[in-house]
Amino acid sequence: MIDYSWVPWLRELVAKIAKNKKDYLIDKAKAVQWRKDRAPDDVPLLKYGSQNIDPLSFLYFLAQRNTTHQFMPVFESVHKVFEIAGEPPSEHPFIPKPPPNASTLFHNGESFNPDLLWRLFEQAVEKDQEIDERDFNSALGLPNVAIAKLTQTLFIVNPYHFLPADHTNKVLPWPKFQEEIKNYTEYSARIEAIKKTFPDCEPYEINAFLDTQSKSGLITHKSKFFQISTWFEEDEERDWWEWNDDLDEDEKQYTFKEHNWVYTSDPGKKRKRMLIKDPSPGDVILVRYGVYQGHAIGVVEENEYASKGWREDSAIYVHWINKTKAQFESALAQRPDGFSHAHETCKLFRESEEYRLSFDLIERLKKPLQSGTVALLSGEAKSEAKDMPQAEEGNNAIFHNTILFGPPGTGKTYEAALRAVAIIDRMAPSELAKPELRKQTKQRFDELKEQGRIEFVTFHQNYTYEDFIEGIRPVLRRSKSTDENESAPAGENQNELSYELHEGIFKKIAQKAQGDGDNRYVLIIDEINRGNIAKIFGELITLIESSKRLGEDDEARVTLPYSGAPFGVPNNLYILGTMNTADRSIALLDTALRRRFHFIERMPDPYLVAKHIEGVDGQKLLAAINARIKAKLDREHQIGHAYLIDIKNIEGLAHAFQRSILPLLQEYFYDDWQKIQHVLNGNPFVRQDPSAPNDSDADRPMLELLPHDDDRWRQAESYRKIYAPAGGEEGNDGG
Repeated sequence: MIDYSWVPWLRELVAKIAKNKKDYLIDKAKAVQWRKDRAPDDVPLLKYGSQNIDPLSFLYFLAQRNTTHQFMPVFESVHKVFEIAGEPPSEHPFIPKPPPNASTLFHNGESFNPDLLWRLFEQAVEKDQEIDERDFNSALGLPNVAIAKLTQTLFIVNPYHFLPADHTNKVLPWPKFQEEIKNYTEYSARIEAIKKTFPDCEPYEINAFLDTQSKSGLITHKSKFFQISTWFEEDEERDWWEWNDDLDEDEKQYTFKEHNWVYTSDPGKKRKRMLIKDPSPGDVILVRYGVYQGHAIGVVEENEYASKGWREDSAIYVHWINKTKAQFESALAQRPDGFSHAHETCKLFRESEEYRLSFDLIERLKKPLQSGTVALLSGEAKSEAKDMPQAEEGNNAIFHNTILFGPPGTGKTYEAALRAVAIIDRMAPSELAKPELRKQTKQRFDELKEQGRIEFVTFHQNYTYEDFIEGIRPVLRRSKSTDENESAPAGENQNELSYELHEGIFKKIAQKAQGDGDNRYVLIIDEINRGNIAKIFGELITLIESSKRLGEDDEARVTLPYSGAPFGVPNNLYILGTMNTADRSIALLDTALRRRFHFIERMPDPYLVAKHIEGVDGQKLLAAINARIKAKLDREHQIGHAYLIDIKNIEGLAHAFQRSILPLLQEYFYDDWQKIQHVLNGNPFVRQDPSAPNDSDADRPMLELLPHDDDRWRQAESYRKIYAPAGGEEGNDGG
């Protein structure tokens, strides 16, 4: 649910601090129960003395109380101590959530400048604020303060004006939004550009959408468009978009603009001129009044009708990304009742100047794949983006940590190699995915591996931290005896046992990447789910997060236990993993791993298999097998297209079934030949065991695999039988 009740609550808190000044904040900050198990002097905000409490540190520290056990007690205590009207937030609002290990204060315990921080706070809190650029830049230069921390705090001070310059606005698909901000002039220009991208939306609404988009990829290539009219009374022409003063109190709850929702009415009532109840999260809602006037564009976060069914208090919650009113120049073909079809409404919005930029944003966030580049690049953004790798469809974008997962034979290892080359050469992976480039890509992969910029390792049950990071290993050396007093005769070889520090593959490539900051490096971990992640990564699992990489705002290092050396993960090192879901589901993965990797599913694609294989339709063949596996087992144990992708003739089919597909089915079904026979639709590859006794009382028939030299392995009818419809033989149209 999207709830902005925290905005007035926080504004009241900030206004009280601004009105009552320093001594008031000091007294109240001391009275807040920050931690039950800590004395006040042990709380970071309070441990440097009363005079060094400032409003920016106070608000950032408050936002940092965002864990399950801290949030409610601390916010309720602040609510009580500062005597704020209304109710405190019931769940953590859409405000920045600083990590618990981030530096809390706007000083380092030595370089205090509370006057600067109070000045900046008082400038920021005003509705018509005017920030002194020198104060902003001075605060930005304080120890342990970077652009993300400073702007996150200013956003908390005044969510009607500021926006955090952190990971949230990095999801915007324009390259200029990815650049690092160095001063107030650059920050102001960035914020104004973002606000223009979300016309008439408040900064706190923009931040909520960007935060959700960055975490869940709300808009994807699967997003659909829906329309809704704000006039849905049968007898009265009333617009339910605005919060109108002439509405009754019970009617005001149904206005859409203020609550970030839309809703439908009881199906039995006349006023259901609204919206079908099918939208899913990420789908786009086009809001209009009648046919000629546009109201807004929203993106669905939650559809309560889908989860709860129709109820009086159900709604479809949306993030508004454009709240501009626009009169359409012309109307398209209309239905007799005066309402246009959804696709016609979509065209009206697209052609309107007021909404054009919003459609541009949506299409770029959807990451459409068109010849390996993003469509709709235009003007300034296109010129800035020409030398940058473009985002792609769905989850094909490049992330620091990625796992390709899916059933066996879906090309995960090959795609990992392809992606490694794409990352290093700063290309879109789709640009290398063309069949004619396969040989060239393999040569480039081998070249980069030879240079040490790509490393490849396979996890297994016995793989350890000492193999991956560092450890102590015994080394046996042979030396010649020269001392006549030694037990061995002079000149003969002796064995000497010593211990040396061994550096693992991850530490080695991380050090190479750190020493070569201009180039990218990639570590491929095949079968990543087969290793004990907690045992292999140890304390380094935190360091691979993008925000914890060297050079980032929340940069983190650890001291390695064997060498005692400080260690961090550089920003130019990328980790690609592959995971066979037939071995282990994502749900069973180590939670720490799941939270730190982007997962990209790779499922069987029958259309990559030849359709005509000497009388056999390879696409129907693979689809039929997998349909029965899903029905009998699950979707994670399907047969990948790679087993059939290069098959050109019946001999190749026989080889693939005998050496790959049947052994997989045996493994999946634990040699239950009756189930395997069902997957093959009763074709001759599984037959009655001729040596079995003819016992009519047996629970199940005695079955076995057809001998490999039987001619039926090389007959098209045997394979067509697998995808034949029930009760008949598939025709010969496959040849």
